[in-house]
Amino acid sequence: MRIPILFEIKNKTVIAVGGGAIAARKIMPLSEAHAEITLIAPELHPDLQSLYENGEIKWQQRMVQEGEQFDSSILLLMTEKEELNQSLYENKRPEQLVYIVNDAQKSDFHFPAVLKKGQLTIALSTNGASPIYAKRLKKQLEKHLPVEVEEDLAFLDQARKSILAYPLTAKQKKQLLQRITTEDFLRRENRQQLFEAMLEEAE
Repeated sequence: MRIPILFEIKNKTVIAVGGGAIAARKIMPLSEAHAEITLIAPELHPDLQSLYENGEIKWQQRMVQEGEQFDSSILLLMTEKEELNQSLYENKRPEQLVYIVNDAQKSDFHFPAVLKKGQLTIALSTNGASPIYAKRLKKQLEKHLPVEVEEDLAFLDQARKSILAYPLTAKQKKQLLQRITTEDFLRRENRQQLFEAMLEEAE
């Protein structure tokens, strides 16, 4: 059984086997999240080549042999050879999280369709049933998001930090956090001034 989770991957070690178009799609978000990525492949997709030339990933230019074992937190097996992927999977380390491009059932995790708007992240997964369908849902959801969502979350992020840093009781903090997230408050043109006044009054 899989559960949705947001995972901090910054500085986590990732070894990716395979350098084609699929690998490029999976590696890009990991690179953006500042994972420490080593890619093993005889050739690289142009997008991966750019990452390598910019120093964002490491590259071992070679063929991988069946039965190899890799020392990393995360292992991505993305070659076009199913037998090779399976062989490398069978030799994984017990603590490794492994993704196999052609075996959703054995993979410890999937790459969901992701919708991002500022600090909002929505991940959609069909548990491997149909990634194409998930992408279609993503487009539909995007059309229904409030146009103010990015601006609202930027304000709420700073406001929450201010509230948590203020010398208030837990009850007062909870009440303030609830008040500033109401639709009525968020749509006020002077919400920043109102928020600052609320903080002073609560203190």
